[in-house]
Amino acid sequence: MTQHTPRKTAGPAADPAARPAPRYAAIGDTVARAIDTGALRPGTILTEGRLATLFGTSRTPVRTALADLNRQGRIDRFEGRGFVVPGAPPLRARISAETLGLSPDHTPEPPTASAERIARSFEDTIARALPFGLFRINEQAAADHYGVSRQVVRELLSRLQDRGLVRKDIRSHWVTGPLTARDLGHYFDIRARLEPLALRSAAPRIPPRELDRMRAALHNTLRHPDTLDPDRLETLETDLHSTLLAQAANPYLLRMIHQTQVALVVNRLFANTVGAKPFTTALEEHAITLDLLARHAYNAAEQTLETHLKLAKDRTTKRLMAISVFPQPNLPNFLRKQKD
Repeated sequence: MTQHTPRKTAGPAADPAARPAPRYAAIGDTVARAIDTGALRPGTILTEGRLATLFGTSRTPVRTALADLNRQGRIDRFEGRGFVVPGAPPLRARISAETLGLSPDHTPEPPTASAERIARSFEDTIARALPFGLFRINEQAAADHYGVSRQVVRELLSRLQDRGLVRKDIRSHWVTGPLTARDLGHYFDIRARLEPLALRSAAPRIPPRELDRMRAALHNTLRHPDTLDPDRLETLETDLHSTLLAQAANPYLLRMIHQTQVALVVNRLFANTVGAKPFTTALEEHAITLDLLARHAYNAAEQTLETHLKLAKDRTTKRLMAISVFPQPNLPNFLRKQKD
């Protein structure tokens, strides 16, 4: 029997889009290894549905893996409905996780867990495309890229749609971008009106311990600016613009605010590109708002938040324009640039 050599996978890379070998490759390697060890006996029938269930994925990567193994001569087609391990008459044996060399207590990862595992990478990849034009998002290609089911990708796209990062075009295709300086300005105009309104409702409802935590984290960062990195910046911005405002009693107002906070993505994209140090001024404005809330000076806190957002409009617009002059980054094949 021909010795099977597993595909080599690249080591970690700095590129946020870097990823392990495609899911179909991992599936193909697992099946080939089971054939080589004799765990999958000659005559064993392989079907897409059963393998997709065992690997916790859609049928597409399984179909690709089986087609690859067939081209390599590792398996044969069986009555047009599947494949069979050559060397013996077909066996109607049920394949198990243990047969494939997986752990006996192997349980496929549920869609929600899969979504959480790739959510940040998926969002960051979408964000990287925003300044560079209109892109169509291919669901199946994204599922194959991350080694998850199409259901997981749809779940994540629905979340990003709620935040204004993606939308559907007139043909019901998922698209993202372009995010222009004019669009960003409109978002900030809305935020400057709605976020202070939400703060008015949220302020009396903020648990004192939660407010103390936010203030301590923010002031500690301002005392030690060298500790400020993109992840910490995102946490501090989320504290003020999301966690704190979420105490507001009006869910419809919060939904509208949520849909305009695509602007926060620009800050993270800029911080990942050039560093987080330019954001200390904005964080000092955050600190004024939180300190006023701690003194129950709610009207003054609303005014400082509005002022902060008006100043942030100009700063963030300049950041977006700076990002857009960089060369378009390498993007995975599930993002296809379209004509605007």
